[in-house]
Amino acid sequence: MSFIIHAGCGSIAIMNSTFIRLWDVLQIMDSMDSQERPVRFQLKYVTADRSKWTGGEIIELKGACKCSVTTKKGNEIFPAKQNFSTNDRVTKDPNHWVNSTRNCLLPNGQKRKLHIRLIIEFNNMKVCY
Repeated sequence: MSFIIHAGCGSIAIMNSTFIRLWDVLQIMDSMDSQERPVRFQLKYVTADRSKWTGGEIIELKGACKCSVTTKKGNEIFPAKQNFSTNDRVTKDPNHWVNSTRNCLLPNGQKRKLHIRLIIEFNNMKVCY
């Protein structure tokens, strides 16, 4: 249900359930299911490459999930930003929180890096900022 509140000299539109905030998208992406595996989701994002001046293509990922990180001991973990020690990481830290990016794993095993501010739809809901 959506509605408009008229206040003074302007109107404020209240969003309905077809919208989701980016912060909520990131919380869902970081969440785990009952077997402690990352949840699967569907999203659409827009491509962009500033160095090549290309982009604008809309990419849809279905059944994707957050990529795991492999530790020095060979364990796969799905770290939250608050409680992961970078000393256990095998590969270079991608600084996802600094660069506003995430790695998503597709059902066929491919990995995709995307910029979170270019996500336009998540689980069939429009993303708002």
